[in-house]
Amino acid sequence: MRKLVILGVTLAVTACASPQLQGSVSRNVDVENSSFRVFFNRHKAEATRTNLEFGPNSNGIMQRGYRAIQLATGCEIVPGTFDGDPALMRAELFCPL
Repeated sequence: MRKLVILGVTLAVTACASPQLQGSVSRNVDVENSSFRVFFNRHKAEATRTNLEFGPNSNGIMQRGYRAIQLATGCEIVPGTFDGDPALMRAELFCPL
């Protein structure tokens, strides 16, 4: 029972934005075989991968996360600001009006 509670809390937390993006817009985006939830405002974005990938299917996750942020926000990523790991990626945005 305890393991189920821990799993439930873990899943609930992974679907939430970081404190800097609480209350921001979110969109679900699929890029090739990866699914992401992207939270963003006019200046920052973070993409959380929401599906399981491992082995050969995991190649290119970071590139797909980069593209997911672009698709969800309609903005460009500021060069040098994209960072993270295959589960959570963050970037600063340049969003012209």
